[in-house]
Amino acid sequence: MRYLFIALAASGLGVGCATPRVSSEPQMSVEVARWQGRYQEERERAEALAMRLAQAESALEAAAQERAETAQLTRLLEDELGRAAAVRHSLVEYNAQLVTRQREMTALQEELEDVWYQAALSRARRRSQPQPTQEPSQAPAAPPMPAGSP
Repeated sequence: MRYLFIALAASGLGVGCATPRVSSEPQMSVEVARWQGRYQEERERAEALAMRLAQAESALEAAAQERAETAQLTRLLEDELGRAAAVRHSLVEYNAQLVTRQREMTALQEELEDVWYQAALSRARRRSQPQPTQEPSQAPAAPPMPAGSP
C-alpha cells in the first residue's frame, strides 16, 4: 500500500509538471494594477478625511476651551459685579451718613452763629451804655472782653 501511494504521488507530480502552462499573468497584472490604483485613491481619500477630522477636532477643542474660558470669565464678572454692588451699597449708606452729618453741622453752625451774634450784640449794648462811675477802690469784677474774641 505504501508503494501504491508513492507511485500515485510520483505520477501526479509528473503529470502536473508535464501539463502545458497557461499564461494568464498579463490579465492578473492588469487587475492587480487596477486594484492598486483604487487602493491608492481610497488611501488618499482616507488620509484627506483624517486631516479634515483632525482639523474639526482641533476646532472643537478650541471652541470648548473658549466656552470654558467664557464661563470662567462670566463667573469672575458676576463675582466682581456682586462686590461692586456691595461697595456701591456701602458708599450709598456712607453718603447718607455724610449728608446727615452735614445737616447736623449746618444746624450747629447756625446755632453757633446765633450765639456769636447774640454775644456780639450784648457786648455792643454794654459798650454803648454809659458806665456808672465806680470808686477807685472797687475794681471791676471782670475785665471787659475784647471785641474780636468769641
